[in-house]
Parts: sequence; C-alpha cells; structure tokens
Amino acid sequence: MEKEVELFLELLEKTQRGAAFTGAGISTESGIPDYRSPGTGMWEKMDQSVVSLSGFLRNPENYYSYAMESYPVRAAAEPNAGHYALARLEKKGWLSGVITQNVDGLHTKAGSEDVFELHGSVRRVVCLQCREYYPMADTMSRVAGGENPPLCLQCGGILKPDAVFFGEALPEEPWERSIDLVSDSEVLIVMGSSLLVAPASGLPRLALSKGAALVIINLMETPFDDEADMVIRRKIGEFFEETGI
Repeated sequence: MEKEVELFLELLEKTQRGAAFTGAGISTESGIPDYRSPGTGMWEKMDQSVVSLSGFLRNPENYYSYAMESYPVRAAAEPNAGHYALARLEKKGWLSGVITQNVDGLHTKAGSEDVFELHGSVRRVVCLQCREYYPMADTMSRVAGGENPPLCLQCGGILKPDAVFFGEALPEEPWERSIDLVSDSEVLIVMGSSLLVAPASGLPRLALSKGAALVIINLMETPFDDEADMVIRRKIGEFFEETGI
C-alpha cells in the first residue's frame, strides 16, 4: 500500500496538468450508495424506470415518493477526503478540472471550482414548462407537506430534478468542456467509476489516444484496467488520506 502511494505521488510530481473523472464510488464514503456494488447498489433496490424520462413524465409522483426516502441521506452528506484532495490539487494548479457523473454536488461543496457535471445535479429542480429553477430542499419540503408532484410557482408546470434521467442527452456545454479538458491533460485520474456508462466511459480512451497516463482508483474492475498505468483497488478517501494531499 505504501508503494502505491509512493508511485502515485511520483506520477503527480513528474506531470503538470491533470484531470479527474469521478463516479458514484467517490461518494460512498460520504454515505451515498453507489449503483452497482453487489448487495448495496441502488439498482438492486429500485426500479430504474423511476429515473427514466418516460417514467417520470408518466408518473412524477413515483419519483418524489422515492426521493422522500433517499433525499435525507443526500442532503446530509458531506465531502470526504477524496473530494477535498481534488479541491486542493486544483488550488495548487495541478488539477485543471473535475469531470463527474455524480449529481450530489459534493465536489463544489468541497471547494472545487471547475466542476463539469455531466449528469446534472439533484441539488436543484427545473420546471419542464418555463425552465424556472428552484432549490431541491425547498421542493422536498413542499412534497413532505403533501404536494406531490410539486408544481412550478410561476406557471404550474411539473418540477423535475435538474439531473440527466435515462432517455435524456448529456448537457452539451459540460460534455464539450470535458473533452477539451481531457485532451489537454497529461494524466487522467478515474475515481469510483465502473466506466460502463456511455458516452462518459469514452473519456479514458480519449486520454490514452492523446498519450496521457491513466490512473484508476476503484474497488471493482473496469474495462480499462489492462491499459491503465496504475490501478488502485482502495477506498478513495482512505487512499488520499494516506497520500497527505
């Protein structure tokens, strides 16, 4: 384990521009379940149609009933050592940005400034009719008071979490900026992602095609393990605590 830390720090020292790509695994140490871990993954406990666009449009009440159970956990979650380490690497000038599949907002809460949220955020909701935004906390308070589904206070339209549901395209700007970031980086650190969800799973391939080093920190195997310069099978927060970053 000490050798892994040493090799990781050596890689950081000999490069100048890095990028990070994070998935649900970076937030499990903050108390937010990931999606695919056997026994604890969210897909074993919920119907994926709840977070599909067609399912939401058909029955938004189902989503908010589910959210009443999961929201308190997300709302109480705090960044862990992995989130804070990336924020410090950015402040030092080594990390050029964080690309994330997560919708929990913990990178921003930890102090990272250049965060590209490929799947949006559940910290806010958006009206599907007039595009007005509201804080998720206020919306969930309304749901707890019996308003399900919650409606836009401006036009009466349905409010949807500002996250990418199944059946929706990625937001164009963060995706394009992510491609630019990876293309210009000497190292891509993948943290807590299975690298199974397209198109974001193509970012490691882009990094490798540009000659960048690839580091994967993930408890489970990924399709890119054999091509990575380093594969670290550790909990992310624990590993970064040992690095002293």
